[in-house]
Amino acid sequence: MRINRNRIVEIAKELIKYKSFTGEERYVGEYVSNFFENIGVEYKIFEKEKGRPNIIASIGGGKKTIAFNGHFDVVPISDESLWETDPFSPELKGNKLFGRGSFDMKGSCAVAMHIAELLSKEKINGNLQIQLVSDEEKGAEFGTKYVIELIKKGKVKKPDYVVIGEQSDLKIRNGERGILVFDIKFRGRAAHTSNARHDAVNAIVLASKAVLAIDKKIDKFHPEIGSPVISVNMISGGKIHNQVPGECVITVDRRTIPGETKEIVLKEIKEQMNKVLDKKNYEIMNIFYEPANITLRDSPFIKTVSQTIRDVLKIEPEFYVGRGGVTDARFYRYMGIPTIIYGPMGKHAHGPNEYVDITSLEKQAKVYLGLIRNLL
Repeated sequence: MRINRNRIVEIAKELIKYKSFTGEERYVGEYVSNFFENIGVEYKIFEKEKGRPNIIASIGGGKKTIAFNGHFDVVPISDESLWETDPFSPELKGNKLFGRGSFDMKGSCAVAMHIAELLSKEKINGNLQIQLVSDEEKGAEFGTKYVIELIKKGKVKKPDYVVIGEQSDLKIRNGERGILVFDIKFRGRAAHTSNARHDAVNAIVLASKAVLAIDKKIDKFHPEIGSPVISVNMISGGKIHNQVPGECVITVDRRTIPGETKEIVLKEIKEQMNKVLDKKNYEIMNIFYEPANITLRDSPFIKTVSQTIRDVLKIEPEFYVGRGGVTDARFYRYMGIPTIIYGPMGKHAHGPNEYVDITSLEKQAKVYLGLIRNLL
């Protein structure tokens, strides 16, 4: 059974043509459904909200189930003038396929669809699940989180193993940082600009002091995930040009590593701000938290993945430890399901001139076939 890289490119190009911005996934979902229909693979469409499809195709049957998960929603184009190609008219230049979503992550969706195509008439010793979902880019409420709800209700078969096709440079991403997002409201005292030095406390100045205190490199490291990171990403303050602002709000995005809890991190944040501000001048609010998560390297699943890479690609597997963001993998790990990210190489996800490396898609597909053989 041979992987056909030209076929992967063909499928990826068709996917890229759809402007499947988050919330507008209907038509790409119809293409995917028709694809499975045409190759004779059983599939079901699940929608938490009409027009937000999650398509789950199944091949085989048996005790063990492996799921390949990918999302077909994409982020908008920020400035099309910076693109060298039309973002929705995919172009192959040498080994690079350009287009919005090529790297994040329609290339990987095409790999999974090609695998289904190859195995559609084969007997496999177990169950292969292809999960192609909506809404990954905005939190997965209508995508993978909904699929998890269906699994818990018994409406979708629970996988024994999950592979997410997000970018990993053909390295094993066996864990990811958690996410802690919160607002900090700073309270000053409003006054006319003429009284700024007499009868006012500028809330933007308070916020500025806090930003300088907390937005810096964090001297911690986890060997399988990397370092935590913090960034102040939004600020709002002031109501009119001639009034000293009495309130200012910043939004902080803090990515955590194993061993860090919400309580530990917020305590550290407060200690840093208390060095430059009075406690009465600020309030932390609107806290959103999901913990760091990991499938350990010495687990049987990771050992099998590693050996499969050795067998298929004839290289020693590497682990991805770096700057990756949160993915849908976390939802499966929270359920206790062994989960990895294994995906292609490329550049400029979410930016202009996004592309995916075609050779890496071909290698990804070969590893996926090997995993099916070795795990089922």
